[in-house]
Amino acid sequence: MAFGWSKTRYSPIAVDFGTDSIKLLQVILGEPPQLIAAAAMEVPPEARTDVAARQEFLQSALSSMVRSQPFKGKRAILSLPSSQTLIQHFQIAGSETEDMAMQIDMNLRQRMNVDPSRMVVRNFPVTTLVREGSSKQETICVAASRDAIMNHIELAHRAKLDVVGMHCEPLAILKSFGHMFRNSQQGSIICFLDMGASSTKVVISHGPQMVFAKTIHIGGDHLTTHLARAQGVSFAEARAMRMNITGAQSSEDQGMAMAGAAVAAPATPPVPTGAAGGLAMIEARMAAERRAQGQAEAAPTVYKKPVADPAHETIECLIDELQLCLRHHQSVFPEQRVEKLVFLGGESRHVDICQKIARSLHIGAQLGDPLARAVRLTQSKTPSGVDLRQSQPGWAVPMGLCLSEANL
Repeated sequence: MAFGWSKTRYSPIAVDFGTDSIKLLQVILGEPPQLIAAAAMEVPPEARTDVAARQEFLQSALSSMVRSQPFKGKRAILSLPSSQTLIQHFQIAGSETEDMAMQIDMNLRQRMNVDPSRMVVRNFPVTTLVREGSSKQETICVAASRDAIMNHIELAHRAKLDVVGMHCEPLAILKSFGHMFRNSQQGSIICFLDMGASSTKVVISHGPQMVFAKTIHIGGDHLTTHLARAQGVSFAEARAMRMNITGAQSSEDQGMAMAGAAVAAPATPPVPTGAAGGLAMIEARMAAERRAQGQAEAAPTVYKKPVADPAHETIECLIDELQLCLRHHQSVFPEQRVEKLVFLGGESRHVDICQKIARSLHIGAQLGDPLARAVRLTQSKTPSGVDLRQSQPGWAVPMGLCLSEANL
């Protein structure tokens, strides 16, 4: 070790600019990582729809959160918000790097009506296919406007942070669970579903390699809007109602998971999401329903008038989109099927929705907690805006950013 170098390897401060909240996280790099500081702040209602109000809030919140927690250093690594990131799959003829870049630019202009000269474009090769007798390269294209990137870098600079990297959310999600693929699950095929406020991010990986990514613009805000209309209340009141339901559901399902895990082992091996394994809440709840259904077979049938669910159509649309994602994956990899769903994001706390999705897709499911394996330092300050005593499926992007390389 070089003289004068610290033995402690601090990650950059991860900054996740989400629709619903802004999150900051820093860890000591290692196996497992050690949590130094974490902070989250909810985006107020007026800043969710007004661009100027959002910018003002992000600036104030970022500076305040940096000061409130014992973050080390000023190096920061940022996420590219999904709302400002274009993700598209292209099948490109030819294999030369320069030729591929030119064809991707052409596809962006002609198919997406995007000027690539005003974008920062990154390509992630997936596999080589044979289509109509010719060889083509399946590629994931990720693009974001230079203005949006510079805007977020400027926000960080105003908070006295030195930006050393920016990454799209799908890569950060995959990075946060990279430890899963080092041993027995090196070749596992997993679909990560990050269900957020404004969108659902879909990432399919073959081991550590990303082979599919898509942003579906359906999220919790759509369900909250339906609830607000049905109940005749404001969006903020409806959101509070849904969060209260989530809290009660989470406590119930954690207990159910522990009680039912030994009785109802899943057909496929569970995905370890932390040092003590993931929360098999969804599978345990399904098992409990099956047991309850078996006990009720002898009971007389009671017919009830169906109750209209204003969010039903939205959830069905999301399921349809997810089925299209799985079909695309199967068209590229006909011999390889997704083995497991891992639900992430704040909306994944609504276990009934995750359960319905998993049942419709006929794939075993699990709730992921990216902070589960992180060691809590006893001398560290209590994080603000996040309760680490509960599972935190919404922290995959910040954890993935901490584990990502600097690229600026």
